[in-house]
Amino acid sequence: VILMAENSGSSGRSFRVLAVVGLIGLGLWATYDHWGGFFVNASAPAEQATAKNPNGKAKKGVPVMVDAVNEQRDETIIEAIGTARAIKSVILFPETDGEIVRFPVESGARLSKNDIVLKLDSRDTQLSVRVAQTSVKEAESALARATDLRDKNVRSKANVEDADFVLERAKLQLEQAREALADRTLRAPFDGIVGIPKVEVGDRVTGTTEIITIDDRTTLLVELEVAERFISRISLGMPLSAHTPSFPDRKIEGQIVKIDSRVDPVSRTVLVRAAFDNPDDNLRPGMSMFVLLPLQGNLYASVPELSLQWNNGKSYVWRITDGKSERVPVTLKRRLNDKVLVEGEISPGDVIVVEGVQRLRDGRDVEISAISEPPQ
Repeated sequence: VILMAENSGSSGRSFRVLAVVGLIGLGLWATYDHWGGFFVNASAPAEQATAKNPNGKAKKGVPVMVDAVNEQRDETIIEAIGTARAIKSVILFPETDGEIVRFPVESGARLSKNDIVLKLDSRDTQLSVRVAQTSVKEAESALARATDLRDKNVRSKANVEDADFVLERAKLQLEQAREALADRTLRAPFDGIVGIPKVEVGDRVTGTTEIITIDDRTTLLVELEVAERFISRISLGMPLSAHTPSFPDRKIEGQIVKIDSRVDPVSRTVLVRAAFDNPDDNLRPGMSMFVLLPLQGNLYASVPELSLQWNNGKSYVWRITDGKSERVPVTLKRRLNDKVLVEGEISPGDVIVVEGVQRLRDGRDVEISAISEPPQ
């Protein structure tokens, strides 16, 4: 080939190039056993990567993360701030005008029903009672004489009737005098603790003068308003609890004792009265009370919030049955942090999809990749 290239004319250079290329190819063919392995090994990793699966086999189904359906009660806690008041409380005023001659009670004293709180000067009323008693005696004597004369046919029956009317009037006057005398003494209407007196011995008072307060604080009452949508959940005797700034670490137990007979048409609430026992007498009327009223509701299925899906305003979840996805319509009842309460054809223990719902369809095969962990 080289000799032919040298004897040629201007095309000799092209033949020389072809000759060199041919010699290089001949040399590589002769040494194939030495260099061939390099070309084969260079392409082997790519072929192996495409043919080999990390798990040793092809995956089947859509990978999803799941969780189990639980059951939870729809509990609502009503929070309200109210003012405590004694189960019985009164401000005492005198029945009549007069000067205080006796005032035996002191602040903080415990009184029983009908104990004397104060006495007013009663000299004039005592005289009135004595006069009325004398009038009664005179009328009784006159009636006795008239009756005797009638029996002797000296007086008529009319005279006896007149004497009887006079006696009745005298008795009424005596009763009035005794009532006026009793009004000069102020007594406790029930058992309780007296407050700070507003008057002292020697003061002259009238029927509008505030004397003292008496509270029966063995039980304290607090009123709160409950929205009308919860009326079906409240009942007499239902337990509740309260806290007060005076005793922040103390939980005060109580119960509902009264429910108003009508709903306020403006606020759409019903008034509820709660009673709290105060056996150690540490609580006081007028204290602010932070009341907590737990209302028990119905039992509903509880699912993670992420599992709830929406389409055209309707909610649903994906349930896994026999390795396949199934769309189940549900109705949202309430949200509870990262959980939601729903109602539908699902039961506690059902497996539902939490993540990976984008590729799901009814009847599609799924592969559970993980179980959702509850939040810490």
